[in-house]
Amino acid sequence: MNAAEPVPPRKGFSRRAVVAAALLVTLGSGYALWQHEKPPRFLHAAESDFTALFATPPAADSPQTRGELEDLLAMQQRRSPQEAEAAYADRKTEIWQFASALGLPPDQVREMGALNRLAEQIEDDVRPYVRAAKHRFLRLRPYEIEPRIKPCIDNVRGDLSYPSGHSTYGYVMAYLLSDIVPERRAQLMARAQQFAQQRAVCGVHFPSDLEAGRIGAEWLTQRFLTSPDYQAASVEARRELRAAVVR
Repeated sequence: MNAAEPVPPRKGFSRRAVVAAALLVTLGSGYALWQHEKPPRFLHAAESDFTALFATPPAADSPQTRGELEDLLAMQQRRSPQEAEAAYADRKTEIWQFASALGLPPDQVREMGALNRLAEQIEDDVRPYVRAAKHRFLRLRPYEIEPRIKPCIDNVRGDLSYPSGHSTYGYVMAYLLSDIVPERRAQLMARAQQFAQQRAVCGVHFPSDLEAGRIGAEWLTQRFLTSPDYQAASVEARRELRAAVVR
């Protein structure tokens, strides 16, 4: 069967089954996240304010979800080995992934101690907000609904889909780096879009998950930029990065 042809929902598939399965996933993964999560340092807004940003995603058996699944299947069908490899390489949420958009070599960005420490703390601050939204909406990953989707990465098992944490991270980093290096904003935003899109290329997120991540990132970025704690902590990283970019 051609990947682009519509496929009816599987027999016995119901909203209740989806929610039950998602709850099992949540129970399995939530404890591990709790064990490793650090309290936010820069962000102090209520997680409920963040989750209120998002519309409820379409039901798993809805026409909208089927349309997204067909888009992902078509993307999978035309995905080249090189594209799959590039998407796999973008699985890491590390600041050096934005080196090319900054006009710098990755190794140079890896050696920026202040910038890397700041980026790690930003990611730690973002994580509980994304987790709260995921646990509110309990959306399963695409390949858990459509078995013909074959992910090109395997480190997302046991996690939920909406919004995309990867997309949120990428856009937050692009926005914050653009505040430090505004002359590279166009390149940084293009890189964030590519970084998010790789999750659809790999079949681990719906396109609507990625857009939700972008929306969430805008909200989070505004709060980072107005946080006195962030402003103070970013001084050294800002100086470090500006010195490298002007060379």
